[in-house]
Amino acid sequence: MGTIKLGIKLVGTHAIISIVEFFLLIPLTGIWENNQIFQWIIGLLQIFILWFIVYADVSNTGQNELKRDTFRKPKGFFIGLVASIPALILLLLTISIRNEPNYAQVALRFWLTPYSKVFISFEKYMPYLAIVPIVLLPIITGLSYLDGIRKRNKILDTINQAKDKRAEKSKVDK
Repeated sequence: MGTIKLGIKLVGTHAIISIVEFFLLIPLTGIWENNQIFQWIIGLLQIFILWFIVYADVSNTGQNELKRDTFRKPKGFFIGLVASIPALILLLLTISIRNEPNYAQVALRFWLTPYSKVFISFEKYMPYLAIVPIVLLPIITGLSYLDGIRKRNKILDTINQAKDKRAEKSKVDK
């Protein structure tokens, strides 16, 4: 699959995660609205879930492309860049629109729902703080894609060990 298609697929994945986490965020943090520790645990858990799903998806893509001999090391970073475009556009709109209500800022916060606790805690740095997750996404996808090498080598090692055991067992049977 091409880099742009994979980036668009990752945009869809990010959108689904943002929607699900948005609807989970309200009941989970509303129950314990005065407990900051619990809210931080939930906030960090949401970020971890997003990163884990991105890692699993992109590293699996890297592994499959190694198998098909279409693997290119920088491709994961480009996938992340394509997936960052919606958030980057929303950030630029948020910065450029100065009238209230700023619907671009609402859309940006919704798009970056997994980072809500961080944004709420550091409200005075918004919307400029949103650049951090936007920059992190290509880095995470690039490293995840490269981890496909490790995953593929692990599978090949397991296959080779099974072949060696099979060969060893056939020597014993003779």
